[in-house]
Amino acid sequence: MSKKKKNFQPHKGNKVNQGGRFPFIENFNTWRKTCQEVSGDAMMVKNIPNLYVFLKNHMMNNIRANSRNKGRDGQGAIQFLEPIEAFVDNDLFTEGQAQIIKTLAETLESFYLEGSDIGNKSAPARDPAFIVFTEQEKTGTGQKKRPRKVAGHYATEWYANKNNTTAAPETWFAHIDAPDGFNGGNPPHQALFSRTKTKFANPKGLLWLMKEATEFIDDMELEAEVDKIPAGVDEVDLDEIKSVESFFNDVVRNESFWNAGGRLLTKKVRAELQATTFAVKPNEQKPARKITNVGKEDEKDALTGKVVSFKLTATGLPIINLVDRALKRKNTNKAPNGFRAWQGDRKGGFDYRKTAREKFGDSVDDKDSKYKPDTKVISKMWQQLLWRD
Repeated sequence: MSKKKKNFQPHKGNKVNQGGRFPFIENFNTWRKTCQEVSGDAMMVKNIPNLYVFLKNHMMNNIRANSRNKGRDGQGAIQFLEPIEAFVDNDLFTEGQAQIIKTLAETLESFYLEGSDIGNKSAPARDPAFIVFTEQEKTGTGQKKRPRKVAGHYATEWYANKNNTTAAPETWFAHIDAPDGFNGGNPPHQALFSRTKTKFANPKGLLWLMKEATEFIDDMELEAEVDKIPAGVDEVDLDEIKSVESFFNDVVRNESFWNAGGRLLTKKVRAELQATTFAVKPNEQKPARKITNVGKEDEKDALTGKVVSFKLTATGLPIINLVDRALKRKNTNKAPNGFRAWQGDRKGGFDYRKTAREKFGDSVDDKDSKYKPDTKVISKMWQQLLWRD
């Protein structure tokens, strides 16, 4: 698990820290903040407060009647931003959201350079580099010349001279026929597609943030504090985790967890159990995900990442049964000090003390016997120890 400060968040009655190498959420927030700080003046446009608003408005209730994008409202950048915004501010990331990012990345990548065939009305142009504007010059007698199409920005040299303003940088225009290929890149295009950090894309374009995220999803890690044992989880599930099994193997070998007469000190075991962090191996993901209630890996609402550790802080833990399983693994019915193992915290839990019949034979059938045949009895040796103490 990364040394980055842990942030345990509530999840289905437990607490989960989702860490590891997954920079998408942090990078997206940086990217969004950068776009929000790029003003309309910096983009040399009017009536648009910032680049992020521009992207959210791209192809949204503003498609011109003669545009090749007519009828495609909502198919611009907003179709990527809204789903990401819906979960990026949440604290825990799910498998369904991971799939959304993968699908969105594939879709956005298909938009790159879409529209470079300027003038083609039969296909969409969803790359904002190819937003088309028309320059309409007139002759000295006022007659209109043949219109000229420009892509990328309206503030051409012609526009600047006409309106006594400044032209947009040449690199913002879509010169698709340039000797070195496409070199256009207006601010919204850079924000979406730049492979590197620019003034309009920090740390890089959204497409590459999403593609990078799909590569790092498998590196995510989950740590959990199990405050509530999920329904259906029992001692068998817990024992499937090697570190849990090893803990209880130690309990049945360590005299400090038992009193002088072989009785389990359940409260002491519980305190030690709740203070222990249990490591999870890669091949233990199925039972670990069940115990921590983070969901099966193929479920949409399951948390993304591999469970690497958990703590058992719940009060309703099957401690008695887990100790009994450890005794059976050791093939013994005795505490570490040699006395028959037993516990007095739960009726029906293990109690390997001898019965009165085992201790005294058929004499317990006498009407004057002070024991019932199945009564568990304390050995004379242990009685002497109690009296001595």
